[in-house]
Amino acid sequence: MKHLILCLLFLTSSQALAWGGRGHDTICRVASFLVKEPGLKDYLQNKPQMMGHLCNMPDFYWKSLGGDANKLGNPAHFIDIEVIGLDVKDIPVDYKKLVADFTGKPNKFKNDGSTIKSIPQEFGSSWWRVDQFMRLIEGLAKEFSLAPPPANFKEEQNNDLPYNKLAYQMVVSMGLMGHFVADNAQPFHTTADYDGYASGHGGIHAYFEDQVVGQFDGDLDYLVLKEARQMKNPEFLKPKTSIEKMKVLSVISNKEIPRLLKLDPIKKKSTLVKEKGMELKTAAEREPASVAFKKMKPLIVTEMARGSVLLAHLWDEAYRSAGKPKIGAYKSYKYPFTVDFVAPDYFENTEPKETK
Repeated sequence: MKHLILCLLFLTSSQALAWGGRGHDTICRVASFLVKEPGLKDYLQNKPQMMGHLCNMPDFYWKSLGGDANKLGNPAHFIDIEVIGLDVKDIPVDYKKLVADFTGKPNKFKNDGSTIKSIPQEFGSSWWRVDQFMRLIEGLAKEFSLAPPPANFKEEQNNDLPYNKLAYQMVVSMGLMGHFVADNAQPFHTTADYDGYASGHGGIHAYFEDQVVGQFDGDLDYLVLKEARQMKNPEFLKPKTSIEKMKVLSVISNKEIPRLLKLDPIKKKSTLVKEKGMELKTAAEREPASVAFKKMKPLIVTEMARGSVLLAHLWDEAYRSAGKPKIGAYKSYKYPFTVDFVAPDYFENTEPKETK
């Protein structure tokens, strides 16, 4: 029983933490230097540390809250494509249609006769989570147009000034959104076999995103930024909507899973044994992360660079949709150490509330 409990705890954290704290921080810091809109760029060039912090909020602070923050929030970090049995490119972008069409249908990944009880819980929703924050920022446009920017030093520092509240809300939403864009650049967040047990590579999720990433020296941000600046008009920037852009990035990320599995230096495959309705999992034995790092380093840099490029692009789009507000006029030292959980708004939560 102890073995089973430890295994379940490990799996839960593995699926939820896409790049580990360092990876998310890097992707969002780098994106701060890739934005093109002058008003936004001038503001963010002094805030990369804050954006990195915000981009880690969903993995750390929100997960400490329990309740709906976990039940509703955790599945928004991934897309388990095999659950519904479609190729990534064929997945509909209408989430309500997904729920209507696939709830109650066979779970194609488990292939054991079980049916899908909840698309939000079993399939995930990272694409739509990003779109939600894009919509939240766009929704600030009217209020920005009616709120005068700070006119003097006192107003610049006034956190209760309506304009400053809007600027703070916009930047927080941008940072939170960044987390889910970064999730989508991590290949194992695009598959139901997110920890490799179906392929004998059990335990690869945390090994890849955390232990191997931890092998980088202090130049990780530089390497990702350099790679990102060399990406000219990548395919995932071409679609019109944020959901479609995320979808294309998922296609790219998902195709890299076989390559990563080949680079995984396992010495003994993982095992999965089903007993009395439970799954007993033993992780694969593999070489130290320093061994895998030599092979995986270029791919990790490229994947993080893709996340940064898409995130900067979406930040620019969001900024324009909000009316290009002069957020540089907001000079308060207020820091978003913790921010309230934002529940997904693109599906109806029909699960019964817990009663005391």
